[in-house]
Formats: sequence, structure tokens, C-alpha cells
Amino acid sequence: MNAKRSILLVMALALVLASCGPAATPVEKPQEPEAATEAPAPAVNDEREPVNIYAVAHAACAWDSYWCVVEKGMNDAAKDLSVDVTLLTTDKFDLEATAQNIDRALAANPDALMVTVTDAVLFEEPIMRAIEAGIPVIAYDSADIRPEEERIPYITFVGPNEYLGGYSAGDKLVKAHGGTKGVCINQQVGHVLLDERCRGFSDRLAEDNIPTDVLGISDDPAQSAAIIGDYYTANPDADLFLTLGPNGADPFYAFMDAAGLAAGDIFHGTFDLGPKIVEKVKDGTSDFAIDGGPYLVGYLPVMWLAMIQRYGLYPPDAITATGPSFVDKTNVDMVAELAGTYR
Repeated sequence: MNAKRSILLVMALALVLASCGPAATPVEKPQEPEAATEAPAPAVNDEREPVNIYAVAHAACAWDSYWCVVEKGMNDAAKDLSVDVTLLTTDKFDLEATAQNIDRALAANPDALMVTVTDAVLFEEPIMRAIEAGIPVIAYDSADIRPEEERIPYITFVGPNEYLGGYSAGDKLVKAHGGTKGVCINQQVGHVLLDERCRGFSDRLAEDNIPTDVLGISDDPAQSAAIIGDYYTANPDADLFLTLGPNGADPFYAFMDAAGLAAGDIFHGTFDLGPKIVEKVKDGTSDFAIDGGPYLVGYLPVMWLAMIQRYGLYPPDAITATGPSFVDKTNVDMVAELAGTYR
């Protein structure tokens, strides 16, 4: 059989087999979807009881980066729990203006109140008016540190143990480096909780007979860097430095640059976190940063006040501690991405 006849035979056989198989199913043109006959169901409304919370603070994100994290905590809690939070702050550290903001909050007749008790004596009268009016009050960030029988009877304090933070900072620096003279750099002298940090630091250094100065600066970075530089010129034996947040740490780093000082020439620890602080912990300029849990400081009071108003659920303790915890070279990489947002 030649090649041409073989090819024709194969083609004929293929046609016979195809004719014996099932008929092919025709492909239908897809139909256009029908128009919806009903509107989509609306989102389920939050049926929880509305809660109107006023928060009074002695500081603000606009001029203190620590408070950006606190305010994020407040805002996230307000969203998560479907409550209204109105924040009253000042444009600089001003305790009289903060006390006036407590009055403003009360005039709005809130369901609940959260207050930084930065000056318990000054704030006691307006806070007591709130408590006597039946308004639930939580202290946050700053507490009444007077003896228990004298304290304002708010429900709980949400924040770190500041004296312990200062004491622990001094302990870490002394055990790592010894020391000749300590300096606690305080950007808000008179803020009772910052004063407590310095007191704890000083007490720990005193245990090793190391004297400590408290150096008052301001919230102005350039002015503060100059004050630190002038102090160091007059006190070249100072070698253990503690700053109380970014508003002290950032000018401290500027002072070091201006003075030509490098890591190991003097020793430094700080409270709180921020991009510059993280960088300096990584390169060894700062031994550590102390995280007081600012996100929790903002979030938890809102949460508890919502629970109190809606369900009668109260925090179990007089102090709801959020710190201190330490960030150093062993864990800074894990924390770095969260600094300034959740840490």
C-alpha cells in the first residue's frame, strides 16, 4: 500500500469513529446577569449603648511624640468599641490650663472622664466634682501619688510605675558602667510623675554614693540642647544621663554631636521610644529605652469606661500597670517597626 492510500484510509477511519460518538454539546453564549431586584442588605448597626467620654491631657501629639502613641490608643479604642472620645489638651505644658480643661469637660456633661492627674492638689477639686456627680473617672499616664488616705478616689490608674522605672534605669546604668555623677534631664519639672522618675533614679545612684543632679530643660529642642551643653561644660565629671522621653532624648543627642561625644564617652538611658531613640539604642549611644506602654495608656481607659457604662464591669485593681519594660540591643529590632505607633 503506498503512502497516499494509507493517509486516506486513516482519515476515513477517523470520520467513522467520530460519527459513532456522542454529539458535541453546543457552547451557549453567556447571558447577561439580571439586574438586582433588591438593594443589598445594609451593614448591621452597632446596637451597643452610646458612650460619650472626655479625655483631659497635659500634653499633646502636636508637641510631644509620646502622646501620638497615646492618642492612637484612644482613637483605636473609640473605633473598636464604638464610643465617642473628645480629647482636651494644651499647646504647651500648662497645669493651670489643664485644670481649666477638666472644668470644660465637666461642662459638657460626659458619661465618663479620663484625666492625667499631673498635679493632684490642683486637680482634686474639679475631679471630685465629677466623682460626686456620679461620673466614672479613670486616671491615666499620671497618678495621684499621695498617701492612700489622701488620694483622689478615681476608679483606677492606667500607666507605668514611674518611680520603679527611674530606679531600674539607675540600676542598669550603675551595674553596667559604675559612674561618677548622674544627671536626670527633666523637660517638665513639676510634672509629678516625671519628678518620680528622677527621684527613683537618684535614690538608686545614692545607694552607690553617686550624686545626682536634676537638670530642668523645656520642650524647645534647640534651647534644651544648649542647656545640656552648658551643664556638661560646668560638670565634666557627669557620666550617667537619664532623659525622660523624646523631648529630652533628642536634644541630648544634639548636645552629644555638638560636643563631639561618642558612644562610651558618657552613658545614657531614656524613657519612651521614637525613631531617633531606636537608632541610638541600636548604635550603642543609649543603653536602653524604657517603654511605659503608651498605646495601652490610651486604649485601656477608654475600654474600661465603656465596660463600666455598658455592663457594670470594673477593673479589679487600683493600678492597671502598663510598664516599665526595657528595650535594648537584645530586642530593639523586634520593637523598631512599632516605635511611634504602638510602642
